[in-house]
Amino acid sequence: MFWKTPSLLIVACFTLTTTASAQTLDQLVPADRQQQLGFDRLSIQQRADVARLLQDVYQLGAQEGRKGMISPNLIGPGAVPALSSIESKVDGSFEGWQGDTIVKLKNGEMWKQAEYYYHYYYAYMPKALVYRDGGGYKMRVEGVDRGVAVERVR
Repeated sequence: MFWKTPSLLIVACFTLTTTASAQTLDQLVPADRQQQLGFDRLSIQQRADVARLLQDVYQLGAQEGRKGMISPNLIGPGAVPALSSIESKVDGSFEGWQGDTIVKLKNGEMWKQAEYYYHYYYAYMPKALVYRDGGGYKMRVEGVDRGVAVERVR
């Protein structure tokens, strides 16, 4: 069988695009990797079947990944963070967002406010959720109605 290594799926996942159109094996797997795996000895139909399989596996993985994501508006009991998020508590008092607020978390990380937003809110050690938002991060602090763009200081 030509499935001797799981790295084929990894290569395919990095080279797949998310378009709905079917792609050929040549578009999905580099020629040298195809030769290593023996794909160059497959019939045209077998090559088409492998390409469809790779695309199906990729789509299933993408769907499962989306199932694990949450809305950034959720925080508190029952909220399950996305894999690319950090849950912690503010280390000490939180006095809201002042425009240049630096927040130290109990896990040792420090985050600096990266967008202007002013909102006074006092809480002692509230929960904090840092999550990916586009190319950056936002922090949602328990008791504040919205997430605020932040950058990691340490």
